[in-house]
Amino acid sequence: MSSDEVKTKQINVSPGECPPEGCPPPVRIECIVVDKVYDSCFQRESLPLEKICVMVDTDSFAPGEIVPCILDNAAISCTEIERTPRGNGFFEVVLAFNINNLMIQNPNNPQESLPLEVTPFIKTLTLCCPEGTYVDCSESTIIRCICIVKSITPVEGGFGFQVIIVCQIAVCLVFKCISRVQLLVPSYGFCVPAPCIALPGVCPPAPPAQCF
Repeated sequence: MSSDEVKTKQINVSPGECPPEGCPPPVRIECIVVDKVYDSCFQRESLPLEKICVMVDTDSFAPGEIVPCILDNAAISCTEIERTPRGNGFFEVVLAFNINNLMIQNPNNPQESLPLEVTPFIKTLTLCCPEGTYVDCSESTIIRCICIVKSITPVEGGFGFQVIIVCQIAVCLVFKCISRVQLLVPSYGFCVPAPCIALPGVCPPAPPAQCF
């Protein structure tokens, strides 16, 4: 292939899969700053919970009734407690987890909601986390939150009802050991968007689900 043909192919390079005959060689070597993931894994965790709360409007509340969870603003955060070397670049990492802004809602009065305080918990795992890395768990999510009424007792004085609620909370904990690094990568230059078309070609598939 002549140099002119190579230049022509490089001009037509666009994001996507390479043609059957292969991609043309890059035209530059770039230095980019990225977050490099040294290691990653996920775990599914089930958290049983019992909560005592006082609700004003219970109406037809009964033991076994479902109490809705509100997950809109719920968030999972973690803090690294300690890191112990285990050889070959691996470390035993101890993390403290918190679940914040998880709410339950009175099914008979949608305007009445209460925070569902989940007891902080600790996880220990082994990851390749060399010096200069940090453990990120920002992709962790709440998969399911199911709560039911266990018992109802009138509050003395007639100011509502003491309700005992039991919950089962399933979370997907995603761990990534990350460091900001400079990498040398082959490049074709800068991306230039192409005009939009009515019926695009094959779209890249969605990332696979991490928890089941």
